[in-house]
Amino acid sequence: MTKMQPSSPRRIRAAFIGFGLDTLDDHQRLTRSDQSLVVGGSEETHAALRETVLRMELELDRKGQQLGDLSPMELAELAWRIDSPELHEIALRLEAGLEQQGRAFEDLTAEELTELGTAEITILS
Repeated sequence: MTKMQPSSPRRIRAAFIGFGLDTLDDHQRLTRSDQSLVVGGSEETHAALRETVLRMELELDRKGQQLGDLSPMELAELAWRIDSPELHEIALRLEAGLEQQGRAFEDLTAEELTELGTAEITILS
């Protein structure tokens, strides 16, 4: 007789990827960590993105979590705590898109999540 194991929730491998597009010099800036990648940008833009990543990773470490462990609403809360309005907006878009589609975060592919994160979604209140 074969015993069936209960299915465990899918763990999503997630990363924060920031692109700085305002560089006017010939410097190539790159910052990597286990959960993030920051590419390009002026010295100021790259430093700001790097600071956001650092605050995010410190907060995740404090809570003993990885970025892929967070639901969109938990990501929105994290973004609010680290003062990242752009990340907060993306997380809210993800949550609204999931709600409109009636789907669970864990059930979407990386491509579908990316599409939701960049889509224009009407939020009715």
